[in-house]
Amino acid sequence: MLLNLREYHRPSALDEALALLARPGIRTVPLAGGDALLGSGDPAVEAVVDLQGLGLDAIAEDGERACLRIGAMVRRAGLAADERVQGCYAGVIAQAAGRWPGSLQRNRGTLGGALAMAAPDDPLVVAMLACEAVVVLHSQAGAQEVALADFLPHRLSMLAAPALITEVWLPLPVPGMAAAMATVARTPADWPIVVAVAVLEVEQGRCRRVRLALGGVADRPVRLPEVEQLLEGHSLTAEAMAGLEQRVKELVQPCGDFRGSAEYRQAMAGVLSRRAVSEALIRC
Repeated sequence: MLLNLREYHRPSALDEALALLARPGIRTVPLAGGDALLGSGDPAVEAVVDLQGLGLDAIAEDGERACLRIGAMVRRAGLAADERVQGCYAGVIAQAAGRWPGSLQRNRGTLGGALAMAAPDDPLVVAMLACEAVVVLHSQAGAQEVALADFLPHRLSMLAAPALITEVWLPLPVPGMAAAMATVARTPADWPIVVAVAVLEVEQGRCRRVRLALGGVADRPVRLPEVEQLLEGHSLTAEAMAGLEQRVKELVQPCGDFRGSAEYRQAMAGVLSRRAVSEALIRC
């Protein structure tokens, strides 16, 4: 609960929302799904700007950019149910969007909120990262397109401009491309402890392009370009897969918690990366 909240705004125009967020002297924050904001109980928040009236809840295919344009206010449940999203990357994005505890939270949580929060073990952020999504930010200075891989480590400073995520561009997969997600959790329905998503493009038996993202091993979801470069241009032999697993374990340095020790997370990162790559290869 936000105990010091004294203003609620629901603008119908993006410029109006940004002007409200930029006001000096009153701490104003955006309100999307609200789970993280209300759960934080931040006593410094005095005003909220509800983004529901900005029309940012559509999904459309853009043939010119060869991508799906997904509004920042699209709910996780909407992503999971959308046929176009289900048809991309072997349904990995839809699968990841559905991995959220409880139908109420899935119907409330938004894509923009997920990327702004970048929870370390959020499968949706991990999947978007592996699929090379692009974030579109709007500030009073105009629009900016930022690769998700570049946005995540700098998101706090970028959003403090102030700026809002208005949409996400999800590149459409090309022929010969597939993806897979592998997770470990206490039960299949639980939030994952570690998650890996791999995207492969295979040509004549060799990996032309590899993208590998992990969650649960750092303070935010991360990509492993060193592992991607290790595999690109090569056949995924048993030897290559063993090398992949070992290299992942060398690169990640997770912190442990009550759900899994650092050593467990490190071991699972290698195992799940290998599993995700192997499954994606089968689907290519």
